[in-house]
Amino acid sequence: MSYADDLKAPYLEARDRLRALAAGRSPEALNRKPDATAWSAAECVVHLNKIAKGYLPALEAAVAADGPRGAPPFRYGWLARKFVDALRPGSRAIPTAPAMKPPGSEGEASDIDVARALGRFEADTERYLAVIDRAGGLDLAAIRVRSPFMTLLKLPVGAFLEALGVHGVRHVAQAERAVEATRGR
Repeated sequence: MSYADDLKAPYLEARDRLRALAAGRSPEALNRKPDATAWSAAECVVHLNKIAKGYLPALEAAVAADGPRGAPPFRYGWLARKFVDALRPGSRAIPTAPAMKPPGSEGEASDIDVARALGRFEADTERYLAVIDRAGGLDLAAIRVRSPFMTLLKLPVGAFLEALGVHGVRHVAQAERAVEATRGR
């Protein structure tokens, strides 16, 4: 498996698992929350879409520029490794900045246009995969991007690509748990 395939794997896993989760389920089922303080499956998708809306333009610009060339394996510094690890499935929950949260709703259900959210997620996944393809041959440890959500955070493109991929898997797993917890309601 190539480095690009390794980077793509979590994006493809998240996409495939979300497709399976949504298949045959009503928008109402995907909008049900396990409790008033938890996110519904649809809200998890909107969160991922908000993240993509912030990061994709920066990543696309970074790999479109003529940057330094390099070949994997890439080595990232301590902060970049910690950032990736913090977003992996099973890692400790970290607070979500307001700009990354889905629109709030009270009660047992959210009011997300599920078809629109899923369509946006699919399109964003294709854009992430295109960024990875375009990044081939670039030194993904040397090209750095500033986070659109945490302006003090500037990390290598490769670290962001790793982190955002595992972050997608993390929230699709959360969406799966939300659907399971609300089954039969």
